[in-house]
Amino acid sequence: MESMKAIVLAAGKGTRLQCEQADLPKALRLLDGKPLIRYVLDNLDFLAPQDITIVVGFLKDKVIEQLGGGYHYVEQTELNGTAKATLCAEEILGNFPGPVLVCYCDMPFLRRETYLNMFRRHKETGSCNTVLAGRIHPIPPYGRLIRDGEGNLLDIVEDSACTPEQKLIDEVNIGIQVLDGKGMWGWLRQVRNDNPKREYYLTSLVGVLARQGLRQEVVLLEDEREMLGVNSMEDLLAAQRQLRALR
Repeated sequence: MESMKAIVLAAGKGTRLQCEQADLPKALRLLDGKPLIRYVLDNLDFLAPQDITIVVGFLKDKVIEQLGGGYHYVEQTELNGTAKATLCAEEILGNFPGPVLVCYCDMPFLRRETYLNMFRRHKETGSCNTVLAGRIHPIPPYGRLIRDGEGNLLDIVEDSACTPEQKLIDEVNIGIQVLDGKGMWGWLRQVRNDNPKREYYLTSLVGVLARQGLRQEVVLLEDEREMLGVNSMEDLLAAQRQLRALR
């Protein structure tokens, strides 16, 4: 398979995970004695460390000390959204023309096969952007995938912004994307922060590309267990239960 790169977003504070009280960044919150980000990096083991760029921010030195050398690190000084976090990696990957995976430090159950499948589909379809989605029932408060009558991806609308009709859509965003390295930095700069939190969301990139008529692909994740993200203490407890059940 051709050369590939990955960006792991790991700048967050993890407020709902009580990380600040524990004097830890979100990436280092322990799940069964192991930092969350370690699960992600273990499942990216098909890439060499130098092919992985980690975006750090809150308590960045602790993350770097824990993970050590080999990886590239870039700092997000202002925590103003996932699109801006991804843009921080341009200084490392700005000249890389191949596919770039963007993933999160708080999704410990995504398997290496899932990441590899996204890269494969991205290459096979010639897509500019490949999005990971899932169908979960009952429908969780995740962003909904909006398609046109021909099935083309038009947008991802966050749950809080959905109309009553959009709330019924069961195809939800998991958050992981593979982007074309040649165009991604220019596209990311087109993302706007016209939302209540005034943040620049990576999901907004879908609308940017759709308005330009660029091809986007969706990979549907079959196993709901992989979709669990750890954003709160409740999620952490659910992850601990799931980890025990998988053993």
